[in-house]
Amino acid sequence: MTNPCIDPEFFEVTDGAVSPLRHWQFAHRATAQAGGANPTVVANPGGTTLFTTNLTWTNNTPIAQRAYVLMTQGPVRYSIDNLKHLQVRYQWGLSSGVAPADPALTEESRVRGYGDLGTGTVSGQTVGVFYLMEDRHPTHSVPIGDLVALAPGEAIRAKVQVSWSTLAWGLDWASIYGDPAPLRLLKIGPVRLDVFTTPAFT
Repeated sequence: MTNPCIDPEFFEVTDGAVSPLRHWQFAHRATAQAGGANPTVVANPGGTTLFTTNLTWTNNTPIAQRAYVLMTQGPVRYSIDNLKHLQVRYQWGLSSGVAPADPALTEESRVRGYGDLGTGTVSGQTVGVFYLMEDRHPTHSVPIGDLVALAPGEAIRAKVQVSWSTLAWGLDWASIYGDPAPLRLLKIGPVRLDVFTTPAFT
């Protein structure tokens, strides 16, 4: 097969090999990764934003594309003692157009842990029951938002924000069991965003 037999609007020939032009294929267009955090676990009712991942891709192909964003959350590990309620929040947002605005955020998921075994009395002092909880969540990926149609020159913009807070912070256990503070732990992996597209056939 020679070049005159190929429609250059759809195909290209390289060293005699015929292949569809990239903009007519499913394609991975862009990626961004940010974050990873290991905050000190203390009472934090107001919450703290740990990091934000942002990604923008502009349709630089000559045809319309349908784009979607895949969010990959890194692993999470936490350890907390009795009467402490810990949560990690993942919020995301999407926008699109010629000049997409900063995306408004909605909640995507939470990682939460709360052990409530009540209180007891040790040497006349009211304390929390001795208890330590540890949990781990593996890396996983989820699509965020909808499939977005982008004309040439239009862009898709994605944003993920990760924060943590405490919803309860009760009594520590008896001091004879040791200081619980060094046993409290929170490790949060990075968040990656990837944009994929398929051609928008009409």
